[in-house]
Amino acid sequence: MGGRFSRRNVLGWIAGAAALVVSAGFQAGIFEWQVWAVIGVAALVVLAYFVFRFLEQSRHAKRLQAFAEQNGWAYRPEGGELLIGLKGFPFGTGTGRVAMDVIEGTYSGVSVACYTYSFDQQVAGEYAGEQVFTVAQALLPTRLPRLDLVPEDIGTRVLSQFGLADIDLESAEFNRTWRVLSDDKRYAIDVVDPRMMLALMRNRQQGVAVRIDGDKVIAWSAGVAHVRDLARRMDLVASVSKAIPAHVVRKFAEIEEQRRAEEAAREAKAPGWAKTGGVLNSGHYTGIGTDSDGDGVDDWEQRNR
Repeated sequence: MGGRFSRRNVLGWIAGAAALVVSAGFQAGIFEWQVWAVIGVAALVVLAYFVFRFLEQSRHAKRLQAFAEQNGWAYRPEGGELLIGLKGFPFGTGTGRVAMDVIEGTYSGVSVACYTYSFDQQVAGEYAGEQVFTVAQALLPTRLPRLDLVPEDIGTRVLSQFGLADIDLESAEFNRTWRVLSDDKRYAIDVVDPRMMLALMRNRQQGVAVRIDGDKVIAWSAGVAHVRDLARRMDLVASVSKAIPAHVVRKFAEIEEQRRAEEAAREAKAPGWAKTGGVLNSGHYTGIGTDSDGDGVDDWEQRNR
């Protein structure tokens, strides 16, 4: 299943609905036997879901640990720092966002990680179910703008949450299989060249979307993927990371290098009081009220453009 739809996520919605029934039943204050019966059944559904989740997660964790040991990888139960900077559905939504059952290592010469990501969905401030996803990611040598590559089978409901333009490329077959979503058409065309199209077509997996954002290539799908599928996920993110055209990587590496050089130059010109410890400042020169290059624009404005 694509997008949000997986056995685990559907069960999470059912448990969330049951939890809402229990909450509404107690808030109503009507305690006739029929109401108690409904509340009781709903409470059993919630309990059954959490027992199922605990048992499934325990089995999955054991499989992952065995997989990691066999392949010389590292396993750890949690990895919240992996979520830092991630944005766009399914990240940055809901509450209680966690990354767990993390395996990390080098695959095909690329630093990669796989983990289970989950968040609690809320409806009108009430718990409405846990949503779970499998995420694989590969590190990039430099930071790149966001680009989403979404298989056509993932569902229009999920696609509507991206808020990015769908870009058609020259290959009709590729356009029938993948949607390219970006707010910068020129950048998308530069990245998704014939070599990238080939990598995506060869490694496509049903319901698995790909995102290039910052210093990561991310592949994500609903539900908890079986351990036997993880090697294919690693193939996908590793192949995409390697297929990003060198001229694109070089361009944005130069932009980042220039940004850092300009920031270092501003810091070097900063007055001593701006970086003195023990006073009310950030330790970094803001450039507010200062035009060190004489172009009529404050340093702080140039810094934030």
